[in-house]
Amino acid sequence: MGPHCSFCGIPSGPFLEIEGGLRLLLCDRCQAARDPTAGPEPPLAARYDPGEPELQWTCALCDYRCFIPTWLEGHTALEHPGWVARFENLRPYPRQVLRMVYHRSDDAAPGP
Repeated sequence: MGPHCSFCGIPSGPFLEIEGGLRLLLCDRCQAARDPTAGPEPPLAARYDPGEPELQWTCALCDYRCFIPTWLEGHTALEHPGWVARFENLRPYPRQVLRMVYHRSDDAAPGP
């Protein structure tokens, strides 16, 4: 698998490379969504890697990784003021689709 955005997964660049605990690549759209001076953007989603045995979910705003997706809600509240993370189950088993969506807190949609 070639290079892809660490947050939305798009395989086409150009990418901005961020070094930290993990090597992250950001596409233009995800870079713009993190810019506080930019206009409204579609919400960010946490990266989910089911092939990882333990740390399957990666925060869309930093390199924090965890096993249980709802942990990202608390992490976001503590570590990223101005952002809200919300867990969504888009489709139940057997073909379950889960995602964690990030919004700026001023335009965050209410939870269920």
